[in-house]
Order: sequence, then structure tokens, then C-alpha cells
Amino acid sequence: SWLKSKGRPPEVLWPGYSQGRYLWTRSNIMGDEWCTIESDPGVFTQLCEEIGVKGVQFEEVYSLDQTAFMQMDAEKIYGLVFLFKWAKEADPRPTVNAQDTGVFFAQQVIQNACATQAIMSTLMNVPSEKLDLGPHLKEFKEFTIGLDPQMKGLAISNSEPIRKAHNSFRQQTSFEIVHDKDEKGDAFHFIGYICHDKKVYELDGLKEGPVLIGDVPEGVHWSEKAREEIQRRIEAYSQKQAASGGSAEGAAELRFQLMAVVANRLHETEQSIDRERHLRQRANISLVSRGEDVELMDEVDDDEAPDDIPSFEDLSAKEVSDVKAVVEQCSNKIKELETVLEAEKKKRQKWVNENALRRADLVPLALCAMRHLARKGQLMPALEKGKAAHLKRVEEKKAAAATATAH
Repeated sequence: SWLKSKGRPPEVLWPGYSQGRYLWTRSNIMGDEWCTIESDPGVFTQLCEEIGVKGVQFEEVYSLDQTAFMQMDAEKIYGLVFLFKWAKEADPRPTVNAQDTGVFFAQQVIQNACATQAIMSTLMNVPSEKLDLGPHLKEFKEFTIGLDPQMKGLAISNSEPIRKAHNSFRQQTSFEIVHDKDEKGDAFHFIGYICHDKKVYELDGLKEGPVLIGDVPEGVHWSEKAREEIQRRIEAYSQKQAASGGSAEGAAELRFQLMAVVANRLHETEQSIDRERHLRQRANISLVSRGEDVELMDEVDDDEAPDDIPSFEDLSAKEVSDVKAVVEQCSNKIKELETVLEAEKKKRQKWVNENALRRADLVPLALCAMRHLARKGQLMPALEKGKAAHLKRVEEKKAAAATATAH
């Protein structure tokens, strides 16, 4: 391919850039620098919102047993993003041709972008009637529809809105830690799982194409098929760790994280409350028309009522007691939903606060606090107290790992 050659790639049209044209040169083939970002539902949700995606959020999955997705609306699970410790090893599983299957697949051609790459590949495979990608990603998807996976990856790396949103989560610090060139830390990688045409695919940007996991069995949601594959990978890793003589502490270390890409729960809950209010208003109006003394508590426009709620004619055909029961059911449902709504609002505010901290440089604050503690002669005692607390946590972790191994 031209990427591997020394020549310059051909000019391509990209309407999102100046004058509708974008020249691929050696300086921008790999895009500007991309930073590493923290794997967190709040980070990924805000990342998508800043790119322009509407109606989506990320939820961490804490269990991989058969109840893993029971708290989620199965039809609103758009994809899965899986983080794992990466090791260079052969994978005998074959890949399929993305163009032939109709799956959007982009190869990762730059470092530190695997999280955003996995997210983008997952979102691009959600049917348009289920998710609003926003103006930029809609245009991006149309532009890249005929490109091969490598070119799609390059297009992502050179998308200014995507890169800008990604790099906005760069960790701010007053100091840059320079690591030894020979120093090697653990490498982690993100991949995605999606369902397309009743088949489950694994999307790993380091591979040539999607990996077909298998067909979705009749009567089973696709997330269950993906869950089984992820569980298989984790068990294989654990067995390999044990065979290589890994310690109990190492085996207990968190090396995996799974997040579900789901519909925006805040928006979904608000819509559900709106539906119940429209239904309650119609039921109350029906009762008033029959001479019942009822307070109309919902000021909603009936012209905007959802199509799936009973009409005035349907309610008129019911007994008064049955219509009153509808009002009571709606009121109870609204109370339940308002509790859910409040929890979602608190969660999103927590995400906003945490993301603000991620984007702030707290080193000057820490140095100032240490300076004041030193002036008061409290710095060393505080340091020793912190060391003791750390050692206690280490011992507790070792004890928990030993207990898990014994069982």
C-alpha cells in the first residue's frame, strides 16, 4: 500500500476541511499527537457528546455471569467496548472482509487512539434509526464508505473534531516524566463488539479486519454471545497466567474492563415520564368529561402525545374505575421514574466534576499544601501516615488474593 511506500498518497476529497480538499502529506499521514485517555464511562460519554453524538452513554459492566446485562434494556445495547492487557502473540482466528459484510472497520494507524478508535467503530455500526451520530460523524461515515480499513483509520487520525475531543482529556501536569527508553510497562488495548445482520463481530484495530464471533442463536440477545467470547478470553488469560507461574496478587490485579454502549438513560427516562404524563392527562380529561371531580395536574400538549398511548375514544370505552386505575398507575410510574431521573442527573454531574478535575493541573495545589505542612512541621508526620495507610491497603490486597486462591 501507499502508506508503506515513500511516495505521497493521492489527494482525496474531504468536505470537512478548507476548500473541500485535504492533502495527505508525510507530516499529517499519522495525524498530530494523540494522548492516552482514562478508561471511564464519564470520559467516553462526554467524548461522544463533544464529537456531536446524541442519545448515547457508557455503562461499566461489573460482572460477566449470565446476569451481566439484566439491568439494561437489551434492545438499547448498541455495542461493547472491552479493555484488556495486551501482549504480542499470534491469534489464529481469521478475519473477514469488512466491505463484504457491510461492517464499518478501521485499522489503528496511530498510537494512543485505540479507545477512541474502538468507540468510533462501535458507533459507526449502529443503525441510523437507533442513534443520531451528529453532523460530523454522519458526514465522516458517508465520506469513508468506500475506503479500505487502512484509509478509514487514517481518516479518523486526521479528523480534527475527533482528535480535538480525544485530546481534551489529556492529563494536565506541570512536569513531564521522561521514562527510560528500555523501561517497558504494561500495554492495554481497547476493542469493540457489535452485532450486524444477526452476527457478532469483534472489532480490533490492530487486525486486518473484523473477527466473526458467530451467529446469534434464536431467542438469545447478541450481547450474550459477546459475553461468552469475552469470558473465554479472560479465562484463557488466567490459565496462561497460572501456567507461567503468575502470583496470586498478579492474578487478582484488575486487567480487564468492559463497558456497554447504551441509549442515554437520562433522555430515555425523561421520555418515559413525558409518556406517562400524557396518558395521565388523557385519563383525567376522560374522567372530567364524565362528571368526576379531578384536578388536571399535567400541562402537556396533547398534539405531542406518543402514538402508543390509548386515545380518548379508547379511554371512554373503559369503566370509570378502570380509568382511575390508569391515573393511579401513571402516578406511581412517574414517581419511580423521577427517582431514576434524579439518580441519572447526579451521576452525570459526578462525571462533569470528575472530568473537570482530569483537565486541571493539581500539582501546584499539592506543592502549596506540602509547603504549608512543612512550615507547620506537619509534612513528615503526614508522609508517614500516608505510608502506613498504603502498606495497610497492600496487605489487605494480598490477604484477599490469598483467600481467592484458596477457594
